[in-house]
Amino acid sequence: MNRKDDHIEQKQLIMNGPLAQIVALTCHANAFLQGKTLKRFFPENSTCSFCDSISFVKLKSSLTGKIRETLIAPSPDEWFRYLEGSGVTDVLLSRQPQNMEKTRDRMTAGFVGGGGTWTMEVLLPKERCEFWEARWEVWNQKAPDQRIWRVMYARISQGATAEVEIPNLYDIKEQLARSLQDIYTFSSRHRLDGFTRTFSDALNMLSGNAGPHSAYYNDLAPENFLSEKAEAILDACQRAWVFGGMGSWNDMGFKGDEQDRYETVSEQLFQTLTEAIRAAANSGSKGGEAGN
Repeated sequence: MNRKDDHIEQKQLIMNGPLAQIVALTCHANAFLQGKTLKRFFPENSTCSFCDSISFVKLKSSLTGKIRETLIAPSPDEWFRYLEGSGVTDVLLSRQPQNMEKTRDRMTAGFVGGGGTWTMEVLLPKERCEFWEARWEVWNQKAPDQRIWRVMYARISQGATAEVEIPNLYDIKEQLARSLQDIYTFSSRHRLDGFTRTFSDALNMLSGNAGPHSAYYNDLAPENFLSEKAEAILDACQRAWVFGGMGSWNDMGFKGDEQDRYETVSEQLFQTLTEAIRAAANSGSKGGEAGN
């Protein structure tokens, strides 16, 4: 068995930056559309800490087949106003699994563009929708204040709005608690002390025992916009995101039946985390728990 958890740094045990940012954009867009007064998103939001720019474009094919980019908004704050002016009613976080032939999504979750494809579904009048996807590019490894990334969100497709069911947060919270308890038990049995503490922390966050704003990204949603349950779920998901960085949970191996158990609890947690993140973020929409 490989065991590298005793030296894992806190920063490696958090939701990755691209995922955190698209969650934050979803929550803040819905708050803006519901008339909430927001702090400036860029560059102040914690998910923008290493970003030099965040822009929004529409993609369109020319007659020659070349893809053209048309700038819609040079910043998230301008994009929120663009959505309002377009009559957008809701923004929903969506995810499509990738699961390449020999690599599960949890194994690529620590890399930009890995772990499944996350998009924002923008709901328009007349039952129309648009899908927006991020592209992160390093522009300068030595950029001031470590703002090495330039991020572009592109409208990649349009279509008819499908009926969206937002899961009940009580059920999601219970599923997440079970997944965390199962992987905590496995980790504890194998004396993986660093990971065991991580899963214990996540369980405490989920139950509300860790206190408010205890997660690394403590501004994924505007203050008092999401319910306490949704905030607790997002905090716990951040802490339990052990699938990226050197020495991550993905780097270990076991013998015999324990390897099978490791694969089971790992996959179970990853799938529950991705569903929980989506449900908690979308609960801030008009059709969600926090929007009622």
